[in-house]
Amino acid sequence: MIRTGTHDRALASRNKFTLANGTGYFKSEFITSPAGEAVAPQSFLVEQDADSVILPHFHLQNEFQVVVQGGGSIGRHPVRALAVHYAGAHTGYGPITAGPQGLWYFTLRPRMDYGAKFLPEARSEMKKDVPKRHLLGGPVDANGDCAKLTVAVSEEIFPPQSDGIGGWVVRVPPNASAAAPSLARGLGRFYMVAAGAARIGAEGEPLARWATVFVTPEEEPVQVVAGREGAEVLVLQFSQ
Repeated sequence: MIRTGTHDRALASRNKFTLANGTGYFKSEFITSPAGEAVAPQSFLVEQDADSVILPHFHLQNEFQVVVQGGGSIGRHPVRALAVHYAGAHTGYGPITAGPQGLWYFTLRPRMDYGAKFLPEARSEMKKDVPKRHLLGGPVDANGDCAKLTVAVSEEIFPPQSDGIGGWVVRVPPNASAAAPSLARGLGRFYMVAAGAARIGAEGEPLARWATVFVTPEEEPVQVVAGREGAEVLVLQFSQ
């Protein structure tokens, strides 16, 4: 399975929401999937209002979050573009605090999730026998200056985990291609264009900044094929 979402198409779904504590945010859906599928990827962009707080919570699915604009903090950790946060299912985190410029971030999941479970109110719904996982990597520098590269390079965002969780940025020279590093035991990966333009897979459509692509293991390895200005692509892998 390869599923793709682009910023241009997602803008049609951009809507404003307000949480019970008064925090407002815009949400744009990039990838949604039918309920009940074993692998049903989900990606969306949150534009959290300036100087606002999303209270501590957890989700029923594993997720990555990628900060793309503004700044703030997740829990006690300052974040800015392009910080990458991983939270396992049934792992509490937060609060998510936006600074004066707001805080924009993608949420990427291998399976659909239908909303935050706020703490402490929903603590009884949190499974105690599920490993609690947090990772925070970056911020990744993606300045779009790949024209000087002569060969593709990959850099770890955080050390690859024994259970298959991994994160890399792949930088590809203009009109060149490269595969992301491999890591066993993965459920699937999101590829996210951070700068430049790229195809994910030789037959994929040309994708601009902030496009997200979910790829299941049977489709790997796929090639990141850069456009004429090169490309910087985040690769974020989930565990089985």
